[in-house]
Amino acid sequence: MITAYVKAHDGIHPVSLKDISDFPEEMVWLDLLEPSKSEEQIIESFLGIEVPTSQELSEIEDSSRFYRREDTIYLTASILARLESEQPSTTDIRFILTPAAVISVRYVDSKRFRLFTSRLTRGASQIQSSDLLMESMLELIVDDLADSLEATALDLDRLAHRVFFSGPTGKGEKGEKKVDLKEAITEIGKYGELVSEERLSVLNMNRLLIFLSQSGDGWWSPETKSRLQTLIRDVRSLTEHATFLANRVNFILDGTLGLINIEQNSIIKIFSVAAVVFLPPTLLASIYGMNFRAMPELGWEFGYPMALALMVISAILPYFYFKRRGWL
Repeated sequence: MITAYVKAHDGIHPVSLKDISDFPEEMVWLDLLEPSKSEEQIIESFLGIEVPTSQELSEIEDSSRFYRREDTIYLTASILARLESEQPSTTDIRFILTPAAVISVRYVDSKRFRLFTSRLTRGASQIQSSDLLMESMLELIVDDLADSLEATALDLDRLAHRVFFSGPTGKGEKGEKKVDLKEAITEIGKYGELVSEERLSVLNMNRLLIFLSQSGDGWWSPETKSRLQTLIRDVRSLTEHATFLANRVNFILDGTLGLINIEQNSIIKIFSVAAVVFLPPTLLASIYGMNFRAMPELGWEFGYPMALALMVISAILPYFYFKRRGWL
């Protein structure tokens, strides 16, 4: 699917192409979604650019993601996708920047990219050049990253409060339900994966902006250069915040595992105390269970009550000892 966007007095608007080679004169943006082989060949022939394949978009080295051919700059951005699902991820988009237009190539129809497109077409009345359009696209992506990190930080705050202030599984003093630590670990893993994807997207954007700021000399406007420097500072702050969130996830995970260990130790302590409490009575029962003839208590009238009393006393004394030492 190919969509062309043209300049108008109130912004930019999409237009349908009757013929793939019939590009509008006022076109400032060409969006390619899952282009076919024939479409790629026609676009490469008419526009003189390289249209990447989906495999090329997934390459991670900088030389494959960010490079320049004469006046054409090739950038690969990783944007967030499927954040509402159980498996959030990033999707790669290739931006091709020329002095005349911006070309985007993508192989996944991301909901978030459609939101970018909608916001961009509504607020693009001041965009007069391709470099400003590219900067505006990147600014929307960075704003979305910031919103996602802020939402994740709030969710982690709520999760930390549940884990550390609600206590273990069960009912609280006022009858409120306490956190299930097993479910909490599953939720922590989900946020850990989300923060990893957000961090990956932020790091990629930081590399992209640094390369872009060093590659636009000659035909970029001073306004674009100034706004790019602001974006770079913003992304650096987002990088630090993403690192903080990653450390926060690890802290909550360690704390949750510590609480689980404390619960398990409490259970083991109960069994240990029970074993020690019942050890002396078991020893007495074993002694008096031996059927030797020369045992005076066997013929004594009060031998059986005395044995029971000794077993009860031998069980009570360790219990009170543990209680006094604060082990129970």
